[in-house]
Amino acid sequence: MVIDAHHHLWQPWEQYMDRLLEHSYRLGIDRVVITGWPPNDVGNDTMAKAQAAHPDFLLTMGFVRLGEDSPREVDRIRDLGLKGIKVIQPLNDYDADEYMPIYARAASLGLPMLFHLGIVARQPEMDRFWDVSMARMRPVHLDRIARNFPELTIIGAHLGNPWYEEAGEIARMHPNVYFDITGSTMKKKGPAFLDELLWWHKNEQYGKMGDNHPYQKIIFGTDVDPEMMEDVKGDYQCFMDHVNMEQRYRDLIWGGTAARLFGLEG
Repeated sequence: MVIDAHHHLWQPWEQYMDRLLEHSYRLGIDRVVITGWPPNDVGNDTMAKAQAAHPDFLLTMGFVRLGEDSPREVDRIRDLGLKGIKVIQPLNDYDADEYMPIYARAASLGLPMLFHLGIVARQPEMDRFWDVSMARMRPVHLDRIARNFPELTIIGAHLGNPWYEEAGEIARMHPNVYFDITGSTMKKKGPAFLDELLWWHKNEQYGKMGDNHPYQKIIFGTDVDPEMMEDVKGDYQCFMDHVNMEQRYRDLIWGGTAARLFGLEG
């Protein structure tokens, strides 16, 4: 199974789904983890409609606005039949005390959480209104969350761009933290850089802090328009070929790990 673990739904969503299905099937992508964006009229209710329309293809994630929403929204996401939670642009650091009840509720309900990390596109009409700060979305903020909620599945987006080393060490330290390599990372950083970042596969004596090989902590995602998905898939392939990755790890990155995280195994 191949799973694109990071994608977005846009309006009009039915027409967008037609494009996404066409390109996914052409590229051999079996399932897509998809998120919404309420400011663009793609809120949790729309995500539930999409999930109901494509139950065997989509894995939809609800949206929680950290600093505004309460844990009740986590319950609503579960009740809508959504499969996880996406967070971005919090009003405080991701690991702020005020957000801990939301993480606790997600963990108790078995809902994976996808955290946008690092750089975020400028939107002059929204930046001040949403009080956007990329510093609140550094990978290091996942450390406290992972320690407090080891049962919570945490997926960090974009390998923490530009704080890659933070992301790498968080992945090494915590068995419940995973990362996708979406965004501009594989355009500005080559396979050799990623190989060095995931250094502990070369030095088990000093590198191993958990039971996981570093390639077990990376999942495939695109985070681009359907017409660009093939290009991103090629970047992942280039990295795998550069490091002469064993097939078992390729299979995990392409979808095996995501299948386990979203309860699709068995």
